[in-house]
Amino acid sequence: MVRGSGSRHQSVIDPVGQPRVAGPVATTPAGLPHAGNGITWSMLGVIVAQLAQWAVIVLLSRLGTPEMVGQYALGLSVSAPIILLAGFALRTVQVTDTGHLFSFNDYLRLRMSGMVVALVLIGVLAALVGEAHGVIVLLVGVAKALDAVGDIYWGLFQRHERMRPIAISMMCNGLITIVAVVSLLMLTGSIKWAVVGSVVGSLVGSIGYCAWAAKPLGAAAWTAGVAHDVPPSDPLVALRRITRLAVIAAPLGIASGLVSLSVNLPRYFVEHVAGAAALGIFAALANVVLVANILFAALYQVLLPRLTWLSAAGDLSAFTTLTLKLVLGTLSCGAVAVAAVAAIGPVTVRVVYGSSYDGQTTVLILLTVAAVLSGVVFFLNGALSALRRFGNQLIASLIMVAVAAVGGYLLVPRFGLIGGAWSVVITVGGDSLLKALLLKRALAK
Repeated sequence: MVRGSGSRHQSVIDPVGQPRVAGPVATTPAGLPHAGNGITWSMLGVIVAQLAQWAVIVLLSRLGTPEMVGQYALGLSVSAPIILLAGFALRTVQVTDTGHLFSFNDYLRLRMSGMVVALVLIGVLAALVGEAHGVIVLLVGVAKALDAVGDIYWGLFQRHERMRPIAISMMCNGLITIVAVVSLLMLTGSIKWAVVGSVVGSLVGSIGYCAWAAKPLGAAAWTAGVAHDVPPSDPLVALRRITRLAVIAAPLGIASGLVSLSVNLPRYFVEHVAGAAALGIFAALANVVLVANILFAALYQVLLPRLTWLSAAGDLSAFTTLTLKLVLGTLSCGAVAVAAVAAIGPVTVRVVYGSSYDGQTTVLILLTVAAVLSGVVFFLNGALSALRRFGNQLIASLIMVAVAAVGGYLLVPRFGLIGGAWSVVITVGGDSLLKALLLKRALAK
């Protein structure tokens, strides 16, 4: 955990418990990390990526059936918690590693190892859900595992304040995925082949481009953080370093997986109670509010290094002010978004998805409320991560899984899709309240 006051050379604690001295933090004249045009590129990349994800759902609903959308959504719901759990939330740890305790190679090796384990687990679950859904679950898992490997490259670019390669990677992945999914769906009429298009997009955008774009950074960027007197290629040393990194990142990784599980639990109940077609409608409506998360995700990735610097510099006043502005701004904009959805949402859903999705205005409004609250959670998580309070997030995530399970079990069988939407609102709202309390406690200490 980072300690100290305003000095730019902070004493930090090494994973093995020995104090180390971190190097100087690059700053602008104003005393904060230089963002440059990072916000512009980050916004552009996230906008294209999120709209591409939404477009895939829209095109599946237009060219296919609600059941196809449901099968694809089930693949996302099953694979996402496992991918996040096995991914150890390493990008957050990587970006907030102001002391350069670990090298890029350490993060990449641990992430790749985790994805191998994740794909084995997803394969087992795919076999259990049956052939009809299993192939789709496995293919979606492969695509998301490739994206997770690319995410570590994004962390490397972010540490060097190079947001442009991240944006280009996102855009390539999203646009190639749209073209490939639509082409394969029209050629074959099969959702299984259509999902192969997602794998192609991830392979090219998240792996191919990132590996190429990282070359100009040179070998020093890959091994920064490795002691000069230790050969970085020594397998035993590398294993010990990766193990220490896994121990540090495990609480945040488990928390991320549990958060994803809590968000997806209502979808499991909807599919179990009402079937894949109902899940398709629920997932399509949930993707309408992805637009609200575009700004949240982009600002989070750009502002996380800034929050980290403020924490490392001991400027808790500016840290608290920035976090509070982000939360209050999200709630204010969210109130406007909810009102807009209530007014024009039904017409928009009919135009975008078709008549099969009519009559779900209440579900749409509730999911919009959940999207606003998830934006609050974005920034509270960022503040806790900047303070390196990873264990606290794990406790909150465990509680939220229990809340989501109870809510889904009680509400979905009785109220259907509306019950599922209420379950999401309750879960995300409870998560935001818990994270706020944890952050208040962390700042008080």
